[in-house]
Amino acid sequence: MKIYVIADMEGVSGVVSPEQTGGNTWLYEAARLQYTREIKAVCEAAINAGAEEIYVNDFHGNGLNLVADALPREVLVIKGGFRPSSGYDLLDGTFAGLVMLGIHARSGTYGGVLPHTYSNKLAFEIFGQPVGEFDVLALLAGEKKVPVILISGDSKALEQAGTSLPSTPGVITKYSIGTEGALCMHPDRVCELLRDEMKRAIKIMGSIEPAQISGAIQLKIKVGDVCLSSRIEWIPGVKRLDDVSFEFIGRNMKEVANLMYGCATLIEAKF
Repeated sequence: MKIYVIADMEGVSGVVSPEQTGGNTWLYEAARLQYTREIKAVCEAAINAGAEEIYVNDFHGNGLNLVADALPREVLVIKGGFRPSSGYDLLDGTFAGLVMLGIHARSGTYGGVLPHTYSNKLAFEIFGQPVGEFDVLALLAGEKKVPVILISGDSKALEQAGTSLPSTPGVITKYSIGTEGALCMHPDRVCELLRDEMKRAIKIMGSIEPAQISGAIQLKIKVGDVCLSSRIEWIPGVKRLDDVSFEFIGRNMKEVANLMYGCATLIEAKF
């Protein structure tokens, strides 16, 4: 049995500030250690429940956050900066389940901790419904018939994920108090919950249906600053709807996900 783990940092226990998610500070070092501990907890539980191979995708920022030698030897780590298939590299139908750790709420979410969708300068909708990174990754996995079997993150992110992934077990790592504050559980307790829920997830994963969309997919892109609109309008295949809104029609979720990641990369680029 193969398990694929996508790990992000904003939804990790105790992380409430951008200073904890990157840079050369003790705050980031402490956060990346807890990030590693939570991933380790899930991997160990999966192996004890029968997983023979686990891929971990270090999905946060530059992809160089995880302390890989702290993980079990059975784990393979995907790491590094720009990757065209960021977040779902090497994910295919041979995996029995997808785990998403440390998820955060969608862009513009009131009360979510560090909410964004690839960039806090952009918001996205699919068929008129707001989507976050976890929605997109779940749908990408669904195209490959891989179900999401476990999610973790702040309470607002889990509330959102519960509407699109109602059968997937979840672990709340902290209870949101605004965008840069939370009531945080003890890190050890979070790891215990992750171990327990991972074991349960593997037992019930046969009953969890993959998230799926069929046919052409309508994506709406909205920029938070009209000064950035020209960057999105420049992208081939994107249609301008108004001063800050754009539309893209993808043939599948891979096209949509790549377009979203491309928009964020272009929006965040320094010229």
